[in-house]
Parts: sequence; structure tokens; C-alpha cells
Amino acid sequence: MTWYRPGERGDGVVRVGECNDWSFAVEYGDSTGDDLLAEISRDGAEVVRYVPMQEHPPASVDYAHDGVFLCGFGLREEVWRWGLEPDLLLPALVEAGILSPDGKTYLPPEDEDYRTGYRRSLGVVERRFGLSLPRGCLEDARLPAYAVCGTPRMTLDG
Repeated sequence: MTWYRPGERGDGVVRVGECNDWSFAVEYGDSTGDDLLAEISRDGAEVVRYVPMQEHPPASVDYAHDGVFLCGFGLREEVWRWGLEPDLLLPALVEAGILSPDGKTYLPPEDEDYRTGYRRSLGVVERRFGLSLPRGCLEDARLPAYAVCGTPRMTLDG
């Protein structure tokens, strides 16, 4: 897969699947999901998007429902929230000991390992939206792939 060509967008591929009552997508390369989050959530659908990163920029979580981008935040940067309802998850973040009720003060110690903080915040998102995919859905399934931008080579050989 070609990832970068000077002067052009990179290549992007999405793999999609279903498991239990969930539909899910995993993007590789030049992601387009953030551009379409509200659109994907139209007609009553709920969309939770997780963008994994290391420390900086932080991993982030976004949520859209029924065609509206409602909220998002960076993990370990939860004091900066965005969207139409940026405080939608604030009560859950407070209950989990991540933020104070004012939403502006962190409760964990500053020297807490970022991975511990990530797990705590992801746990909030998982519980709030009832997210659960058995490991086998991702590890054992052959998921179809679709090009979402660029001209990716869609085979694994050479």
C-alpha cells in the first residue's frame, strides 16, 4: 500500500465487520472517518470513533448520534472537550475519578502513567456506550477491505 505521494492525499483503506449487534470499521492509512462522522450517524445511528496515538497528540474519542457530532476529547486531555454537547460524558469522567465536577481539574496524580489514564478514560466510553466486541471478532474474522481514498494496492503480495 502506498501511503504518501508528494502533492496528493495518501491512501486509505477501511475494513468492516459485524459481531453480535455491532457494526464496526477499522481504518488504515489516510483516514476519512472524521470527515464523515456526523453523516455516518444519521437515521438514529450512534458512532463512537477512537483514534489511537501515543502520548502526543493524544488518542481521542468522538461521538455522534443521529447526524450530529455531539462530543469528543483527547485521552489524558479530557479538560478540553468539544462538540455540540462537550460535557455529555463529564458526569462519567467525574465518577471515574478523572476530572473534578467543574470539568477543569484533573484528579489522578500528574505522574500517573499515560497508559493507565488511557485505560480509565476508555473504560468510561466503553461503559457509557455499552461497547464490547469479543477479541475473536477482530482476530479470527476475515474482514472485507474497501479503498476510501487514494489508490491503495489491495493485495498483500509485492
